[in-house]
Amino acid sequence: MVHALDERIGAKGVTMFFVLIKLELLKLRRSLPLFMMVACPLLVVLLSSGMVLKSGAGPRVGFWVGFWHGNLALWCYFMLPLYIALVTALLNGSEHRNQTWRLLFTLPVSRRQVYLAKTALAWGSVVGANLVLGLLAAAAAAIIAQFRPDAGPAFEVPILAALAKVSLSCLPVVLIQHALSWRVANVVLPLGVGVCATMGILQLSNTAYWPYYPWSYSLVASSATDSAAQPLALMLAGGVGAVLLVLTTWLAGRREVVA
Repeated sequence: MVHALDERIGAKGVTMFFVLIKLELLKLRRSLPLFMMVACPLLVVLLSSGMVLKSGAGPRVGFWVGFWHGNLALWCYFMLPLYIALVTALLNGSEHRNQTWRLLFTLPVSRRQVYLAKTALAWGSVVGANLVLGLLAAAAAAIIAQFRPDAGPAFEVPILAALAKVSLSCLPVVLIQHALSWRVANVVLPLGVGVCATMGILQLSNTAYWPYYPWSYSLVASSATDSAAQPLALMLAGGVGAVLLVLTTWLAGRREVVA
C-alpha cells in the first residue's frame, strides 16, 4: 500500500512538472525571449555573410569552411553567452517584475519543480537558437552560392554536429545564468556577469586554462583543432552541468526568491 502511494505521488509530481512546462511555453508566445531566439542568430548570420561577400570574387581554398566556422566563432565567442544571459534574465525577470513567484508557489508544486521547469525552458531556448542559427546560415549559404559558383559545394561542413556539441557544452553556463536570474530580481547582475564572461572567452579559450572556464566549453567543443580538446570539453560540460544542476536545484528549494 505504501509502495502504491509512493508511485502515485511520484506520478503526480511528473505530471505537474509537464504542466509547468506547458504553462511556461504558453508564456513564450509573442514574447521577447521568443523574438531574441531568432534575432540573435540572425545578427550573427548577417555579419558573417557580409564578411564573406566582401572577401573578393576569386576562388578561395576552404571558402565554405571559413563561412561555417565564421558563424560558429561569432556565435560562441560573442553572441551565445550574451544570449544565454539575456534569455535567462527575461524568463525569470517576468516573474520578478509581475510579482508572480508567490502565485506560482501556491500551486500544488514544489519550488524545485518550478526551478527545473524554467531550467528546461532556458536550455530549450538555447537549443532552439542553435537550430535557428543553423537554418539561417544554410539559407544564407544557398544565396551566397549563387554569387560564388567557384567556391565549391556549400554544405559539406558538418554544421549540425557542431551545433549539437554547442548545445550540450553550453549547459553549465545556462545553469549559472539561470540560477543568478532566479535568485536576483535586478537583471543588471546576470547581464553584467554575461558581458564580463564573454570578454573572458577571448582571453582564456586559447590557453591551457580553458577547462576551468565553462564559458569556453562551447567554442572548444565545436571548433578546437586539437582532437583531444573537443571530447574533453563535452565531458567537462556534462560533468560540471550535472553537478550544477543538482546543486542549484537543491538550493532553489531552500532559499526564497528575491522578488
